[in-house]
Amino acid sequence: MSNQFEVVGDMADWPKNVPGKATQAAVFGVYHPKKGKCFEVLWTGQFPDLEPALYWAAKKEMQAVRKDKWIMASRLVWQHELTPEQALAVARKQMEPQVDQALRAYRSGGDVEIGPGPMRVVEPDEAVPRYVELVKQGEDDPIASFVVPPEAQSGPDNGPPESMWAPPDPRKPRPRPPGGY
Repeated sequence: MSNQFEVVGDMADWPKNVPGKATQAAVFGVYHPKKGKCFEVLWTGQFPDLEPALYWAAKKEMQAVRKDKWIMASRLVWQHELTPEQALAVARKQMEPQVDQALRAYRSGGDVEIGPGPMRVVEPDEAVPRYVELVKQGEDDPIASFVVPPEAQSGPDNGPPESMWAPPDPRKPRPRPPGGY
């Protein structure tokens, strides 16, 4: 499939995203079991600041995978004057070799290696912000969603997370203590 949009520059040349600046975001499907590899724009948004754009894009990326059944989806956030289609064309140009390599390895049953490029493996113990959704089994919509900051995660640099107290589920009967109430 050829790029249908003009490729403008390189992501390495884009200005660094910073808080307090208007931000654009796009979420795109990369690989779908019925559509194949397609780099399809699913959602776009404009935000007054970086943090809401990051949260929204992470939430929509999860929705694409969990609800819309994309096997691979990604998000792109930028703070300059490209259209979502132009930004996606740049991302596709740089990501596509890695996606192709990962798909070949997956199909051959080998270890998935993504090679050099903008995509990278995020290790489970790596202290990075993580978007989390709580979903009731068998339901599509999350009960709650939030970002867990690196300082609240376990990892080699900051140890185990602090224990958090959660009240008992009010829908479940509590066992009676010995001797009654």
